[in-house]
Amino acid sequence: MSNCLKDETSPYLLQHASNPVYWYPWGPEALQKAKTENKPIFLSIGYSACHWCHVMAHESFENEEIAKIMNEYFVNIKVDREERPDVDALYMRALVALTGHGGWPLSMFLTADQKPYLGGTYYPPFAKYNRPGFTEVLKQAYDLFAGDKDKLETRVQNTFQKISQQSQVGKAREIPYDQLIQEAVDILSDRFDEGFGGFGSGMKFPEPMHYTLLLRHWARNGEGLDIIDKSLTSMAEGGLFDQLGGGFHRYSTDRKWLVPHFEKMLYDNGLLTKLFLDMFQATKQDIYRTTVKETFAWLLREMTSYEGAFFASQDADSEGKEGTWYTWELKEILNLLGPKHAKVFSRAYGLVPRGHIDGRNVLHISEQVEKVAKAENIPIFEADHILRKGKETLFAAREKRPRPSRDEKIITAWNGLMITALAHGSSVLGDARYLESASRCADFIWSKQWHSGILLRIYKDGQSKINGCLDDYAYFLEGLISIYEAGLDSRWIVRAKALADAMIAEFWDEREGGFFLAGRSGEALISELKNPADEALPSANAIAAQALLRLGRLTGEESYGAKTEAVLRSFQSMMERSPVGFTGLLSAASALSLPPVEVIFAGPRDHTSFDEMLKILHADYRPNKVVLWNEKETTCKLLLPAKGKFAEKLKPSVYLCQNTTCHAPVQTGMALNKLLERPQEIRLNIFDEDKKNAKILEQEQANFMGVMGNIFEQIGIQKPNPGRGQSDVEPKGK
Repeated sequence: MSNCLKDETSPYLLQHASNPVYWYPWGPEALQKAKTENKPIFLSIGYSACHWCHVMAHESFENEEIAKIMNEYFVNIKVDREERPDVDALYMRALVALTGHGGWPLSMFLTADQKPYLGGTYYPPFAKYNRPGFTEVLKQAYDLFAGDKDKLETRVQNTFQKISQQSQVGKAREIPYDQLIQEAVDILSDRFDEGFGGFGSGMKFPEPMHYTLLLRHWARNGEGLDIIDKSLTSMAEGGLFDQLGGGFHRYSTDRKWLVPHFEKMLYDNGLLTKLFLDMFQATKQDIYRTTVKETFAWLLREMTSYEGAFFASQDADSEGKEGTWYTWELKEILNLLGPKHAKVFSRAYGLVPRGHIDGRNVLHISEQVEKVAKAENIPIFEADHILRKGKETLFAAREKRPRPSRDEKIITAWNGLMITALAHGSSVLGDARYLESASRCADFIWSKQWHSGILLRIYKDGQSKINGCLDDYAYFLEGLISIYEAGLDSRWIVRAKALADAMIAEFWDEREGGFFLAGRSGEALISELKNPADEALPSANAIAAQALLRLGRLTGEESYGAKTEAVLRSFQSMMERSPVGFTGLLSAASALSLPPVEVIFAGPRDHTSFDEMLKILHADYRPNKVVLWNEKETTCKLLLPAKGKFAEKLKPSVYLCQNTTCHAPVQTGMALNKLLERPQEIRLNIFDEDKKNAKILEQEQANFMGVMGNIFEQIGIQKPNPGRGQSDVEPKGK
């Protein structure tokens, strides 16, 4: 049996292609059928890595009796929310208006003209979990549609009124941005969980835009770094992070960051690696660098297509259960490592006989190697060796398990986020491989997804399709600018300008300002949305505003910066009502209100002092930094600030402007370092356990070598080379 999904490329839609439900993809055929036959629409929205989407599919959409009801009384439409974020955003907003909450799977009933009148999320086939059964909901939905038409119309209009109220801008009180940022910081401080990090006392989400604003605030005022440090450390050491293979899971189901929902999304990992890199610049703590390296290793190993672009997600489920791929029974650890090593490993990674979920353990850093060594009465280098070898053994064993499925569609927006992270990583960590990977991905997106001034959203199985939404343009624009600033190749600015101009033409609201979520060249839905608030992903309006500001400062074209100001004005009243809901836009406001640190390079690129000055520049966290290179005579036509900036004595020179003051050019890293204003002092009592452990390990090795050397000398054997046998491990933690 097959339905109208069999020719789709989305893995999520194809998962339902053999359902007994006669599904249609969102499009003219299904929508016209509903009108012609005067049937209600059942709209089901989900994504391939969604656990409860799979549960509802198995329980209801594979059920012949339920499918019979659906096929007889409804036109059934399946949507992959990752392909159509505009459709998802519209009906998610309707669901919140109807029920007060949202989530996936999104189950929405529409009139034949696409207007929502009833909805929910996961429905079991029969009543349980304090939820009505899906068969009962289907009957209710059809009765509402077929019953009193006036009552149905009133219900629809009430829903639309609530949606429009959510979108109303209102009159701004013109509260200064600094004050709004402080209000948001105060709210986040009140919500901060001092015991475990994060916000609130229930399940925890990464929420990178909150921490990005807090970090910007710290850079200016010296406040709030403890909140970021505690939270990000808890994420990196908890079950949210894959301790064996790298990469972050979606969110934590508990307060302690211990048991996650196990899907891995490209966008989470792009946003979090960028944030962790910023935090490494700010604090110089190894945990932030190590976490990024392990995440990039996962990305390049498991999430990269042969063309160089990045896949969308890895599923939470394998072997019919969530988390089986990632979790361990204690007896497995014993069998793989042996009793002695299993004891040490279990202490370090928090393994317990009863497990954390369904009798299985989620690896997390429970004790640092120093504490483990002391408790087990063994040298630290031995404990270190046991843990390193244990991870290698478990990783190899995990590779033999049935793997979670992978959604291999290429989403332009999410690739843009990862391009930004990789480009930033190449600068901060000094690893050219990351810039090469970012550039290769961006070249692929440009060649496959940019057509006649329109950016497409999805690439899968050789097909480029679906007009891009605002997030595709904004996130990819940010990625192009980031590649330029990391590698200083002006072709990326040429592309960035073309993309920025297209984004403004396609999405800008000339009447009220701000960018619409869906563009003019795409399909018109029943309501236009802008979505300025941050959700699971940062507001596309916020990222567009930040990217345009950066592009304007690089090129000297004031029109781009003017658009940033206009975006902020258009959503000012919303930010005033709830500043913590708009931390992305407040970050843009912070960037706009502070003068940039403008750094212009001139002279030969292939000179050691050029790289030396770049390294100094990227060593510290400076969020308002603008970096460009006067590459050749024509560069100043593209990058106006480069005009008149030339190398002195044919050596690389750097022109630095900060705090509205410009300095004479310098030609060495030391000279640049003296000019650069120092970032905020770190007032945390940060204990760098990695460095302490390394010193202890070094001392233990030296003692060991000294003893062995004396023994060897006594029996006439040459003293061993003290460099051999040194551990190359980089322990994770502080």
